[in-house]
Amino acid sequence: MIGPLRVGLIGCGAIGRVRVGAIGDDELVAATDIDPAAAESLVADHGAGVAVLDAEAVLRTGPDVVVVATVHSALADLTCQALEAGAHVLVEKPAGISVADIDRVAATAARTGRLVKVGFNHRFHPGTAHAIELARSGRFGDIMFVRGRYGHGARPGYEREWRMDKSLSGGGELVDQGMHLIDLCHAVLGDLPLHSALLRNQFWTSEVEDNAALLLGDPADRSGPWAQLHVTWTEWKNMFSLEITCRTGKITVDGLARSYGAQVVHVYSMKPEMGPPDVQRIEYDAVDVSWQREWAHFREAILSGDVNPPLNGDLISARYAWAQVENAYAQEPAPSLVTR
Repeated sequence: MIGPLRVGLIGCGAIGRVRVGAIGDDELVAATDIDPAAAESLVADHGAGVAVLDAEAVLRTGPDVVVVATVHSALADLTCQALEAGAHVLVEKPAGISVADIDRVAATAARTGRLVKVGFNHRFHPGTAHAIELARSGRFGDIMFVRGRYGHGARPGYEREWRMDKSLSGGGELVDQGMHLIDLCHAVLGDLPLHSALLRNQFWTSEVEDNAALLLGDPADRSGPWAQLHVTWTEWKNMFSLEITCRTGKITVDGLARSYGAQVVHVYSMKPEMGPPDVQRIEYDAVDVSWQREWAHFREAILSGDVNPPLNGDLISARYAWAQVENAYAQEPAPSLVTR
C-alpha cells in the first residue's frame, strides 16, 4: 500500500472531528452520523469526503481505514462490520461495553487479517510517553507503585446525556476517564489484578457512578507493584496527574494540554545518601498533539505490511481495562437513583 490512506469515519461528534483533523495528508472519503447534519458539517469543514447515510455506505467507498467514534454500545458491532469489509479500524476507547465485546472484535480481526487500534490517545501525549518510557527503562530500578488522578466537572444537564445511560455507555466515570488511567497503569505495570473498588454517586442523579477509586495489586505479593487510581466527574477544575514511583526515583506528569494545562513532567532522582532528590522539570507545549501522534503510529503499522505489528494501545489493553471495570462493578452494588 502506497500513497495516502483512504479514511472512512463513522461518528461525527467532537471526537470524530478531532480524529479527522489528525489524519494529515491521508484522505477522508466518507463520513456518517446518526445526525446527517453533523456529517454534512464535518465534511464541509474538512473540505474533503462525502456525507453518506450509514456505515454501509461508508464501507462501499472502499476505505483503507475506518475510524469508529460513536456511543460505546455501537463500537464493537461497527468495528466488526468494518473489518468484514476489509478495512483496518481505529476504534475509540473503550472499543465496546464488555470483555465479550473485545473478544468478539479480536476474533473478527484475526479472521479477517485486519488491524485494530484502540484510541488510547493519552499514551501519545509527549510527557506521558516520556514518563512511561523512563519508568520502564530501569534507570530507577523496579517500579514500586503508580498513583493516578483524572477528573472534570461535567456540565449542566450532564445527567441527561448518553454517558449517563449505562445501556449506551457501559458504565460511568470509571469507563469514561477511568479507562484511560487503567490503560496507562497497564502500560507501566502490566497485568495487575483488581484488589478493591469504591464507586460513588456524590453529585449526579444517575444509574452510573460519578466517582470511582480503584486499588490494583496482588495482596499475596507484599513487595510487588500496586496502583491507586481515582477518577471523578466532580473535580470542577479539569485535572490530570500521574505519579510513577521507582526504587531510586520518581516521575510525575501533570496536565494534558488545553483545559487541563500544559503537560509538565518532573523527574526526581534519589541521591545515594537519600535526602532531597535532584529534580528535572520538563514542560511541553499546551497544544494537544496526541491525536496526530497516535494516527501516525497506526498509519506506520498499516503501511509496514506486518500482519501483527506492535500497537501502542490495542485490544489486549482494552480487554485488560474492561476486565478491571467488570470486576469493580461486580464488587460494588448498582447505585441508587437518589435525588440530592
